[in-house]
Amino acid sequence: MIMEPFYNKCPEIAEKETRCIVVMNDEEGLPRGGYHLLESYCNRPNCDCRRVFINVLHKDKILATIGYGWERVEFYEQWLGKKDLARDMKGPILELTGQHTEYSQALLKLFEKVILSDGQFITRLKTHYDLFKKNLAKDSTEELSREEFNPEKYTIVELCKDTGTGLDCITDNLRESFYPILMTVEETIWKRYVNDSSLKDSEVIESLKKIRDHIFSEDTKFNELEENIIKMLKAVLFVNNYSKRDLSLSISNVLNSAKRHRSMDGSRGYVTFISTFFDQMRDENNDTIRE
Repeated sequence: MIMEPFYNKCPEIAEKETRCIVVMNDEEGLPRGGYHLLESYCNRPNCDCRRVFINVLHKDKILATIGYGWERVEFYEQWLGKKDLARDMKGPILELTGQHTEYSQALLKLFEKVILSDGQFITRLKTHYDLFKKNLAKDSTEELSREEFNPEKYTIVELCKDTGTGLDCITDNLRESFYPILMTVEETIWKRYVNDSSLKDSEVIESLKKIRDHIFSEDTKFNELEENIIKMLKAVLFVNNYSKRDLSLSISNVLNSAKRHRSMDGSRGYVTFISTFFDQMRDENNDTIRE
């Protein structure tokens, strides 16, 4: 399950209808000011989890990620087939995979106190969920075009758009805007590692450096891993609005992650890290199919 910002699919509505809670005093144990509730929904077209992840943003920093499902617990018991997990699916809870700070517990209490008593906001979440899923259905049509897409007919430069995200850096708060590129690069590396367990971080790092420095060149010769990454990136660029700047930022971001995990966890620290993530995603998908 990958949670994607509501803003990605419905930017105009998100700008108008993103909820903001203003803390006027210190009674809540929180800094004063506005707290924006940024919604994210599962981007798997066949998933009907009826949940939202809410990243609580204060002064350009996410202080907590709250998971909440608006249906009754019985719905999640039936949907999951596991009663012991249903209450967490309904929530509200602090999501383990989200971002958290020393204010997370206080924000969870504020959410329970203010938001759960606001029927209008809960109704809005349901509406946003439906709109998000409808946009996913539209994207599935584009996905059919993507399956027919021949990357050999295009260069990377031809597929890059002029505008893109308009962002100059990838921070924790902005990372989700680049997920299609980031996830594609890392998933391609993971698939190579699944088929070749001898792959080391040093090889990945050198390949990422080469792609970063020469991806816009038509004369550079790439190895198999590099060619596979570029091929998959072409497919992403074909159906998304990304610029050359966005692509360069994303490749550098993955490269920095590979360097960091190698320095902390050894010669296969990075490939082990992404393998844990994608293996878990694969297992979750298999569990959903079986259920």
